[in-house]
Amino acid sequence: MMKPTHFVLLLAFAASANALDLSDAVVVSNEPGKAVQVLVEEVAKRSRITLPAGEAVEGRPSIIIERGSGGPAEGYRINTAASSVTVTGNDARGVLFGVGRLLRLLELRRDSIKIGGDTSITSAPETQIRGHQLGYRPKPNTYDGWTLPMWEQYIRDLAIFGTNTIELLPPRTDDDADSPHFDRPQIEMMEDMSRLCDEYDLDVWVWYPALDKDYSDPATVEFAIKEWGDVFRRLPRVDAVFVPGGDPVSPSPVCCFLFSRSRRPTCGNITPRPRCGWRRRAFPRPGWTTSSRSSARSRIG
Repeated sequence: MMKPTHFVLLLAFAASANALDLSDAVVVSNEPGKAVQVLVEEVAKRSRITLPAGEAVEGRPSIIIERGSGGPAEGYRINTAASSVTVTGNDARGVLFGVGRLLRLLELRRDSIKIGGDTSITSAPETQIRGHQLGYRPKPNTYDGWTLPMWEQYIRDLAIFGTNTIELLPPRTDDDADSPHFDRPQIEMMEDMSRLCDEYDLDVWVWYPALDKDYSDPATVEFAIKEWGDVFRRLPRVDAVFVPGGDPVSPSPVCCFLFSRSRRPTCGNITPRPRCGWRRRAFPRPGWTTSSRSSARSRIG
């Protein structure tokens, strides 16, 4: 009777024998964007092999990165053949996420790149929004000490695992205004992080708390709209703005609705115009939502 350890070793040997060796492969793609760069750079970090990108070469294996038609948004297919592996994205993001999955499938060792010779995968996201909040501020423990290259690697890693949304924080939140670890001013880092997300074609959300005391005061609203507008105009990409109704502050619901509505013109330079959402963290008394909605409708129109 075969011992379990022997059986495992036999399976490992069989998988190795069936593997497609890509150590001498050429990356073949006409796709714009970050996908090919991500593949080449991440493979080189782990194998010491820098894969050339260009036309297919006779006698050498190919890694083909392409965009197909049809299929669910952001989905992809990965298939191996006799001397190639093909990543077919259903759209631009599908190409990037397909390359991310390929990186997780590759067996990367020193001077060696392999993949299972019978690989056949079709995948698409189950949820439309898959996001992560990144706040360059002291509160998250280490983020205030990160440099821009560190942020790019982290954003890239998130994209490799299928993240399609990054939520940024503005310079003024409920946190300290400065940190001894800051590599640069917060607004500069926020601007560069927005640019990075755009380069990777990831949605940019902004978590923007309404921190001022009285948004029923027109002067307060005018000040806040200018402050927010100055921030938004610095950002290369903004897809959505989220105004928290509670944590860190609890402005009245009427003021939240009114301010969210009046804030939209500050994004006039951003195309397409970002979505604006507001959420109450807790409901302090019965009838709060009904009275708030009625009052807001009467004032917003």
